[in-house]
Amino acid sequence: MNKPSQRFLMAYGVMLLTFAVLDGIWLGLVAKNLYTYSLSGLLRDQFIVWPWVLFYLGYCGAILYLAVIPSQRYRLTAFVRGAVLGAAAYGAYNLTCYSIIADWPMPITLIDWMWGTTATALVSISGAMTFRYTDS
Repeated sequence: MNKPSQRFLMAYGVMLLTFAVLDGIWLGLVAKNLYTYSLSGLLRDQFIVWPWVLFYLGYCGAILYLAVIPSQRYRLTAFVRGAVLGAAAYGAYNLTCYSIIADWPMPITLIDWMWGTTATALVSISGAMTFRYTDS
């Protein structure tokens, strides 16, 4: 599989799967109680699926374009570019929430910002590794 379009699609698919697994573990197991307790007055009883799906599709596309493709299969470069992108994206979200939403907790701001930075860096590595191992 050495056609560029196939490699892009394969990397994108692996990145989507990686992000879904990481965020599923984080939001479903590790930090679920923290978010539920800290944001109790803000959470819906039932979350809406389409914004979540739209975010993952768009964000993984941005990670591929801004972090993975420019890294040319180098994992460390992809990791750093992903971390910078994650820090910017999750920082913008969390700092905006802290700035405009009454009682938005600072610990959630910092924890979620760190999580987004880490998750984006790891997703970037998964894309770079896929690029590397599908180049034959």
